[in-house]
Amino acid sequence: MKTTRHFPRLLCLLLGLFALPVLAADADKPTVAVLYFDYEGADAGMQLLKKGLAQMLISDLSAHEPVRFVERDRLQQVMDELELNQSSRFDQATANKVGKLLGARYLVMGGYFDVMNTLRVDARVVETETGRIVRSVGAQNTPEKFLVLEQELARELRAVFEELVAPTGESGKAPAKPKPVRKPRKLTRDTALRYARALDAKDRKDLVTAKKELSAVVKDQPDFQLASKELALLMK
Repeated sequence: MKTTRHFPRLLCLLLGLFALPVLAADADKPTVAVLYFDYEGADAGMQLLKKGLAQMLISDLSAHEPVRFVERDRLQQVMDELELNQSSRFDQATANKVGKLLGARYLVMGGYFDVMNTLRVDARVVETETGRIVRSVGAQNTPEKFLVLEQELARELRAVFEELVAPTGESGKAPAKPKPVRKPRKLTRDTALRYARALDAKDRKDLVTAKKELSAVVKDQPDFQLASKELALLMK
């Protein structure tokens, strides 16, 4: 009877011991925050694209297991606490402050501009503590091929983080392949911008506008899973 009475306690203890290596491994993962990129063009309407771009990059890069990425909602929460509006530019001092509040070892920051039917995005990986630029990458394409541009940028950034967390020594293993993420067949800048406007409306607690914009995006792009998930959450 005593053995039976103590069995649940022993089981919990054993499960806890098995979980310790998993928790330790997770704690070793460097945390990365993708900040909103600065818009450097002349079209004020393009300012909000930064929110859609950040969410898409976070979604793509989060499939890379050796690194943890801060959720965009958490970034927005910190920005609201610091009273940084959507047009604020991230100078190094502000970026470092945001990064430390988010507990991020590295920051992904940069800028984008559009000119002569070309959209260009440049990003740099920065060490939060020192402000040192680890690597700079970039991508460009036509507005109609925004998804191609975003995926190219995500691949470049993923390669940077694979190098940063690459194991050393003879016993090191090759980096794990990222989990497959279902992508829409295509995504134009205009659709991505509408998605970004929906995210901005949600951030401002304007749920009516957020639902309206997301519904339009999903209707136009049914295979855009990020928009579908956001809409499903708002409809609950």
